[in-house]
Amino acid sequence: MIGWELLFALLAAFAAGTISGLTGFGLGLVSVPLFLFVYTPQTVVFLAGAISVAVNTSVVRDSYREADRRMTVALLVPSCVGIVAGVEILRVVDPLYLRLVVGVLVVISAGLLLKSIHLPGAATRLGPVVSGFSSGLLSTATGLAAPPIVLLLASREYAKRAFRGTSALYFLLMSIIGLAALALRGLVTVEDLLLGAILLPAAMAGKYLGTRLLERISEHAFRLLTLVFTLVTAALGAATAAYALLL
Repeated sequence: MIGWELLFALLAAFAAGTISGLTGFGLGLVSVPLFLFVYTPQTVVFLAGAISVAVNTSVVRDSYREADRRMTVALLVPSCVGIVAGVEILRVVDPLYLRLVVGVLVVISAGLLLKSIHLPGAATRLGPVVSGFSSGLLSTATGLAAPPIVLLLASREYAKRAFRGTSALYFLLMSIIGLAALALRGLVTVEDLLLGAILLPAAMAGKYLGTRLLERISEHAFRLLTLVFTLVTAALGAATAAYALLL
C-alpha cells in the first residue's frame, strides 16, 4: 500500500508540475514547502532540482522560440556562482533560517509589484546579476530558486509567453548545474534517486494540465497569478520555517 507520506508527495508533485507547466516556474515554490512536511531538507533540495529538470525540459520544447535567450545567459552566469555558494551554505547552515528571511523579503517585494511599484535596479544591467546570483544560491541552499527570477521578469513586465519560455529555459539549465553540484558534494543518495523516479510521473501529468491552462488566461491574469502565487507561497514558506524553528 502507498503510505500517506508518499501520497502527499505525489499530490505535491502534481500541483508543482501544473504551476510550472503554466508559468515556467513555481515547481520549487510549490513542492519544497510541501515536501518538507515529509522529507529532510537535503532530500527536498534534490527532489526539487530533479523534477525541475524533467518538467522544464518539456516546457522548453514548446516555448523555446518565445524565450529571451540573452536574458537567460545574463541570469545563468551569476547563478553558477550562487549555486556553489549555496551548496556550502547547505552544509553548515540550517536552511530554515534562510527560508524565513527570504520568505519575508519576497512577500514585501511581490506586494510592491502588485501595487505597480517597480523594484529598484530591476531595469538596470545589475538586475539580472543580483537576481541570478540570488536564485542560484537559494536553489542549492533551500530549493527555492524562483522568487528572484519571478520578481525580475515581472518588474520588467514580460508578456506571458516570453515569461514562461525564459523562466523555463533558465530553470532547466540552472537545475542541471545545481544537481551536478550536489552530486559532486556527495549530497545525493540512491534513496533520493528512487523517490524522484516515483514522483516524476505525477509532476509530468501536472505539467500537461498547466500547458493546457495557459491558453485560457489573459496577460493581466497571468501577471496577477504569478505575483499572488509567489507572495502566497513565500508567506507559507516563511510561516512553516518559523513554526519548525519554534519547535
